[in-house]
Amino acid sequence: IYKIDNMKISIKTRLGKERADEFYKLIEIYNKYPLEELIIHPRTREDFYGNTPNLEVFKDALKLSKHSICYIFTLNSYNKIINEFPEVNKVMLGRGILANPGLIGEIKNNEFANKEIIKMFHDEIFENYTILLNEDKNAMYRMKELWGYMSHIFTNNKKYYKKIKKAKKAIDYKNSVNSLFIEKDIIKVAVLFNN
Repeated sequence: IYKIDNMKISIKTRLGKERADEFYKLIEIYNKYPLEELIIHPRTREDFYGNTPNLEVFKDALKLSKHSICYIFTLNSYNKIINEFPEVNKVMLGRGILANPGLIGEIKNNEFANKEIIKMFHDEIFENYTILLNEDKNAMYRMKELWGYMSHIFTNNKKYYKKIKKAKKAIDYKNSVNSLFIEKDIIKVAVLFNN
């Protein structure tokens, strides 16, 4: 890939497959190549999205890497990471933006998205999926994936999320989504993943 002219390469990595100490061998490999940045999710593949991010190995990565480091986070670790590691000037939102479409506003301006904005976000994506896929049934199935993340920003969401997941027809899906937006509130600070 480095034979291609004028291409900047970034790599997203975990600390290792099974153990975090695998990262020390990985960083030697990454340092051999000209990278635009190294994006680090400070968990192992085995951790998936469980366990606590390993910030000790991440701290070592900052010292050992020859490249600019970007920390990948989900929802509420932004301030902690920026305060603890001031040399990190890039973050990747990851699934956090799917779970909370207002996350950028929260980080930049301390402004929280309201239901109307999130509903507009939902409706625009659904409408565009419907156009792209040429039918609302396939669009509905794509939207169900989004709800796996986004449902968590609503209070008492389980019953509504279950109805959304079980919907077989687009009209049932739309009715379930509308009920959730009408009857439930947005949680100001939603916790989805163990950051």
